[in-house]
Amino acid sequence: MKALSYWAKQAGQYNLAQCSSGNISHRLDDGTLLISQTRAWLSHLESNQVARVNLTDGSITNNIQPSGELPLHLAVMRKRPDAKTVLHCQSVSATTLACCERKEIDYNVIIEVPIYIGEVRHIPYFMPGSTELANAVAEASESADIIQLRNHGQVIIGIDYNEVIQKAVFFELACTIILNNHFNYDCIKGEHLKILGGYRK
Repeated sequence: MKALSYWAKQAGQYNLAQCSSGNISHRLDDGTLLISQTRAWLSHLESNQVARVNLTDGSITNNIQPSGELPLHLAVMRKRPDAKTVLHCQSVSATTLACCERKEIDYNVIIEVPIYIGEVRHIPYFMPGSTELANAVAEASESADIIQLRNHGQVIIGIDYNEVIQKAVFFELACTIILNNHFNYDCIKGEHLKILGGYRK
């Protein structure tokens, strides 16, 4: 729980979540899931604000009320056995693009995107905390580690806390570059993109 608290604060320090807008979870080897408490601020999260949940049936094991996005975290963890950490956040530039009307956005403006992130999926708006949102994110997670949620934010998936924070920070940088250039930007393409993508774990 101390580790989740520490990395939640890191998400806050990198401005990935504003006030109580974000939530973070981590899979344990005993079949349970740690997740930030409902309405908690990631930037101030303490160990006593971390819920422990049975990954199989979603039951709470420590009397801490989990984030309302628990269904989303459970659905991703069940769909992706390789996933250890899931961050749901609202960094400014990335969320701006999540609200954008444009159908196709190429995020490969910096080398870190093909190396560390790969494909980014977009899903339409679903009510927060809903089964529909959880199912849509889980389905998208089969082919992407970052999912843009229309009018909502991002979900970032990784093998540990460090990887998830790094992906979120690099993605926010790419989105900022795209917006600062008013969508008039060059992307890495062709053979170079393929080579860089080959470096990804």
